[in-house]
Amino acid sequence: MARTIEQIKTSLTEAFMQNANLALKYGFEVGADFNTTFSKVSLESLLLYIVAVGIWTLEKLFDTHTQEVEEYISTMKPHTLRWYQEKAKAFLFGLPLIAGTDQFDTTGKSDEDIAGAQVVKFAAVTESGATLYLKIAGEENGRPKKLTTEQKTAFEAYLHEFKDAGVRVDVTSEQGDYLRLSLDVYYNPLLLAADGQSKSDGTYPVEDAIKSYIEQLPFNGEYRNNALVDAIQATKGVAMVQLHSAAQSVDNVTYNPVTAFCTPFAGYFEYDRDGVKTIQSINYIPYGTDEN
Repeated sequence: MARTIEQIKTSLTEAFMQNANLALKYGFEVGADFNTTFSKVSLESLLLYIVAVGIWTLEKLFDTHTQEVEEYISTMKPHTLRWYQEKAKAFLFGLPLIAGTDQFDTTGKSDEDIAGAQVVKFAAVTESGATLYLKIAGEENGRPKKLTTEQKTAFEAYLHEFKDAGVRVDVTSEQGDYLRLSLDVYYNPLLLAADGQSKSDGTYPVEDAIKSYIEQLPFNGEYRNNALVDAIQATKGVAMVQLHSAAQSVDNVTYNPVTAFCTPFAGYFEYDRDGVKTIQSINYIPYGTDEN
């Protein structure tokens, strides 16, 4: 970025006053202040000002050239999936685009206004053939949240301004998927009650572990049965876990079995959606007692 003329002249005058030969010729002390030694209308001051203007002009030309090159590269290079992801997060709901660009006009807006307009907090892009699949979501209490119809419509209009010609982009913003689990948990009866409640603090650590695993998955991250089992088995009071079934659904009507892993259609799961919890059934079985 180009320096100001004043900044450039200051650097020139400082170098001038540090020169021992010039100090000897003019009779000033090395390192003395230029402005107290020379008048603003002195020949030396005017000459250094002219040089500063010339340097400033050259730096501005370099800035302009750099900007033109960057703009040219941005229009010519193929856009990556990450580029689409970042453009999605740059969407500002309720603000206009600068004419002829895909940049938003934030004139007169505070940082708080701009932050409030950034409604897309999560985005993920995948591709299949000539189609890109873009999953987006807002945020509520740190968790993904479905965009409103108005927000999604505005986003699709914004998408049309920057997507590559000939590329089809399928945008989804939905409530989190349902996940239904059925499992046996072998527990230490010294630490857990028959219903899985902790005898020390009254919590339900197995349910908490399941909820934590689901909610800590990255957006559009892969759910894995074995990783869930590992998370539960790491819970205090749990000896072993046998997962009988796992199934995924987008509507709580049709469930697809998860044999090993899956990626949620919405990009995330909800542990408790509309009163339907992830846990379908947990059979607690005491372990390490005469009952086994």
